[in-house]
Amino acid sequence: MAGSGSSEVRTPIFSSENYEFWRIKMVTIFKSFGLWNLVENGITILDSKKKKKAEEILEDKDDEKMAAIFMKDANVRFL
Repeated sequence: MAGSGSSEVRTPIFSSENYEFWRIKMVTIFKSFGLWNLVENGITILDSKKKKKAEEILEDKDDEKMAAIFMKDANVRFL
């Protein structure tokens, strides 16, 4: 989208006829945002953190690393 002057990412719409095109575009988008690892592997939560809800982890100032992971997960879901 060079030269469009817009920073908005347009994710392609999936239909049963365009899977390969859609897949290539989505992989490229996720990789460009550094999110592909989350798509492939998901997120890992330490056993001690499994008892907490995601919202509690996000509010926990001492656990900024987990909060950043949950934020990336939210970005993947948004895209």
